[in-house]
Amino acid sequence: MKITRIEKSMTLILLLISITSLRAQLTAPGVKWEEVYSFDKFNSFKIDFYAKNNELMRTLDIKTYYQADGKDFAVFTDSKSKGGDILTVFDLKNEVAIQIFGNDLPEPMYNAGRFKYPAKEELKKLELTPTDETKTIAGFECIKYNYTYKKIFGSVWITQQIKQPNDYGIFRAAKMSALHNTLSVEGFVMEMTTEDSKGGKTIMTTVSIEQDANYSVNLKRVNMGTALNKVSYFAF
Repeated sequence: MKITRIEKSMTLILLLISITSLRAQLTAPGVKWEEVYSFDKFNSFKIDFYAKNNELMRTLDIKTYYQADGKDFAVFTDSKSKGGDILTVFDLKNEVAIQIFGNDLPEPMYNAGRFKYPAKEELKKLELTPTDETKTIAGFECIKYNYTYKKIFGSVWITQQIKQPNDYGIFRAAKMSALHNTLSVEGFVMEMTTEDSKGGKTIMTTVSIEQDANYSVNLKRVNMGTALNKVSYFAF
């Protein structure tokens, strides 16, 4: 039986509708994001990882981009290796985190997932013990605090001269932030050391604060994957 041109066109249209419907079904419910995110400020940090013999194993450079008059922010991790960069955009309005893996590649991998932003009373605090030690980091006066949690211990240098949430700072990247979402002392973390019982050590240091930026993340027409399950806001 001969298929007419009209029948071929109708078949193609139905196929496109099916593909569109399938893509809509594959998009997790409630996972939505903006096409473009823009940021006008950034803070920069570095993380040094040491082996048990105090040998420097690797260094990561991190920037947090944010809006001077807004809430959304992004965390960019430069791994130094091709394809290892990760950019995470935190959309606090839609409660969605967009992660871009291989941000330095021609075709990065995109994924968006809903996160649970905990209420203030749900935040877990890391208890800090004050010391008499002080020092200046990136031009800001800081006080040293110590902490111990199970087999993890270390120090935190905090300044009261910066009025920013620690989401914009190095505490965002610390392993302790997933276990203890906030600290028992107010202030901005400028440096944090984490050590374990096996001798491994991580030193996270602020390099610069409140630098001007003209940075945007364009998500128009990207092939975005979506996650069905909610995750903890602090797990990203």
